[in-house]
Formats: sequence, C-alpha cells, structure tokens
Amino acid sequence: MSETEQLIWNFFQMGYLINAMSFIGTIIAIWLALRVANMTRENSESNIVSKLLSTGFGLCVVAGSWMQFTLATVPWRNASDAITRFGLDNMSNPEGAQMFLDYVGSTDGAAMPTPLGMAFLIIILLMILGLIWGPKNN
Repeated sequence: MSETEQLIWNFFQMGYLINAMSFIGTIIAIWLALRVANMTRENSESNIVSKLLSTGFGLCVVAGSWMQFTLATVPWRNASDAITRFGLDNMSNPEGAQMFLDYVGSTDGAAMPTPLGMAFLIIILLMILGLIWGPKNN
C-alpha cells in the first residue's frame, strides 16, 4: 500500500470518527429539544412567548441536525474523489476500491441528507411542534 493510498484511507477514517462524535452531539441536542418541548407543554404557565422560544429552539436543533446529516457524507465523497484522482490502478486492491466507488456513487458534494435522514428529522420536527402546539387532553 502506497503512502498516498494510506493517507486516503486514514483521512476517510478520521472523517468517519468526527461524524460519529457529531452524531452523538446531534442526538443529545434532539433529546434536549424534545425535553424543552415537553416541559413547555406540561408547564401550565407557558405563554405564547415561551412557546415561540421553544419552537425556535426546536427549529434550530433540527436545522443544525439537517446540516450535520448532510456533512456526514463528506468523508465518503472526499475518499471517493481521492481514489478517482489517484487512479484505481494505483490502489493496492483495485476491485475493493471500485466497490467503494460504486457504493458511494458520486464524488460530488451533497446538498441534502439521505432520504432516511430527512424522514427522521421531519418526524422529530413534527414531534417537537406537536408537543408545543398540540391540544392537551386533560
């Protein structure tokens, strides 16, 4: 394995670890947004201002999560681009590198999360808004 190939895979792995840590932070932020929404709902003294602030916080968390889910594709696409530029014939395992390229599918940057990520975040957003603005059944 050449030094360049080793660097490609090392950078891919570092990016993957960064995404894992960011995902943990995203899940904690989503939990906090759901907790804030639930506390806003349960507090009998919640007024329109507190509901708007809770909604704003939830929207910011979902928007940040949307960005993080989009950025999670960067290591994959960067590695794919580096392999393409380096050349499959220069890789120690050209078949494995080709399988990686086929799996990633593109070397272009992503503008949105994957469909599953989008569905997840839309569901979270609906849960947050439902908790804050939905009718209470007392």
